[in-house]
Amino acid sequence: MSEPLPQVPEPLLAGYLDAALATLRAADQTDLPGPLRQYQTWTPRRLRNPRVLGVVRRTLDLDESFRKAVDERVLEEEEALARLVRAGRHAEALASGETPEAVARVGIALGQEGQAAVQAAVEAAATSQARAEAAAVRSALAGAEGELDTARQRAETEAGAARVAREELRAGREELRRVERERRALAERMEGLERQLAESAAALRAAREEAADERRRLRGRASELQARLAESQRNERALRRSAGQVDPAVTEAVGALERDLAVLRRVTGLGEEGGSGRSPEAGAARRPERRPLAVPGGRGADDPETLAAWMGADGVLVLVDGYNVTKHPQGFPERGLEDQRTLLLDLCRRLARRFGAEVTVVFDGGTVGPIPTRLPLGPVEVVFTDPGRTADDEIVVRANAAPPERPVVVVTSDNELRSRVGALGATVVRSPALLGLASAR
Repeated sequence: MSEPLPQVPEPLLAGYLDAALATLRAADQTDLPGPLRQYQTWTPRRLRNPRVLGVVRRTLDLDESFRKAVDERVLEEEEALARLVRAGRHAEALASGETPEAVARVGIALGQEGQAAVQAAVEAAATSQARAEAAAVRSALAGAEGELDTARQRAETEAGAARVAREELRAGREELRRVERERRALAERMEGLERQLAESAAALRAAREEAADERRRLRGRASELQARLAESQRNERALRRSAGQVDPAVTEAVGALERDLAVLRRVTGLGEEGGSGRSPEAGAARRPERRPLAVPGGRGADDPETLAAWMGADGVLVLVDGYNVTKHPQGFPERGLEDQRTLLLDLCRRLARRFGAEVTVVFDGGTVGPIPTRLPLGPVEVVFTDPGRTADDEIVVRANAAPPERPVVVVTSDNELRSRVGALGATVVRSPALLGLASAR
């Protein structure tokens, strides 16, 4: 085992470790100690990793042949300095300009013979560091003196600024007196504005009284509408008792009257107590309510499989917003209207037979010429609206006219229509759900 490396400051040992790294890179791999072979191809920068340097230092302490190779490299590179150290002239070498690091490197390579040189290098490095620190202190002291001079100059400047500030203070007092005069003038102006404000408040009270009168007028109008609604509801019930069903046009008229009254209540802020007759909500509460079909577990409301489940419900009526489906991007928007209708009706006929559902497809009739009164489509009914009546209105009337106990499914992506039929308790599904059943088995 070789002699351990001497305990010296890291900067003095760096030169010797550099020689060790150079020896590692230059040696044959078979001549290297086992722990160092994996590092031979590493770049000098990577070899300076602290972990690698630790392995090199342990190898220098344990492997005598590697230590000897490093010593020989150092002594060969520093031949002249080595002669001086061997002759005990290390102090002369340091005095002539050799660095403590170089002297320490040669001293470590000489082993016992260079111990005095290593100690002298350590002391020289310490002396050099002390001198550097003293120079730094002197520099700091000079800086402090400069800062002191700067502080004196700043103090003189600030004293001059204080004199200027006193002058400005006197000017400020004069300005304050001027502002006080303006304040009194503004106070007088404010009194005038307060008088105007009082007059405006009186005008506002008058306007509120006028608004209250208008509110009372609207209450009377609401009472009138409620009376008309009650009469319409009585007529509707009488028609139901006499004919077993209500004319869809009458039902839609009653719904329109209810919506008008609801809008009037929202505008005027009237509550139930404002009416003289029965409210539309109270009348609706006494009528059976249609309930939307439940969405099957694990599926969405617009899933084609959900629509398939709903079309299989007992007695279901499926109302299809014709052109809303055909003109959807997933439908047939690039085809002519006649082709659109043909493709949709063919799909609805197949689905109606498959699920046993009653399907009604409603088209706006304003753009269609004369058509047969009956189309041979089996379980599918086709409706073309009269001019001036939209498919949306026809679907709302048919949904409202269906018995409350009968489930109604409306296929449309029109948000306004979805809202209208949803308020009637219908089950609503978007157009792509129906189109998605085209390829489903």
